[in-house]
Amino acid sequence: MNLLKTSSCILALALCSGAAMARQAVLIDHPKILLLADGPPLTEQQVRARIINAAQNIGWQATKDDPGHMELMYDKAGQYQAYIEVNYDAAGFDINYLRSNNLNYEERDGQRRIHPGYNRWIKNLNKQISAPLAPVPAAPGAEQ
Repeated sequence: MNLLKTSSCILALALCSGAAMARQAVLIDHPKILLLADGPPLTEQQVRARIINAAQNIGWQATKDDPGHMELMYDKAGQYQAYIEVNYDAAGFDINYLRSNNLNYEERDGQRRIHPGYNRWIKNLNKQISAPLAPVPAAPGAEQ
């Protein structure tokens, strides 16, 4: 009877660990994203502002903010956290993985793997930062 219980426990653990591993994807590093402006080129300060605004709009928080470099953290339901670095200049930005909590990150066979949600969060952040700026409407009565 004890052998049956032990075998059942081992089988259950094996199945659970396999399910956890199935919730991994290759961690995608995106190349530098260039920001093109309609009109005069953007300044480094404007790129920084775009990153901060986009990040805050979708739940990312700045944990470090230096010229040309910042670190952001995303917390999903107090249970899953991702930490990234964003390097930027007047031309654009890139995002690099730093660390995470509870996202099944591992390096295996020379490949970095993580929960697929991380790649979605980064894709969404890239999209928000790169979104075209909405034109500011002219004030009523202003010349056009």
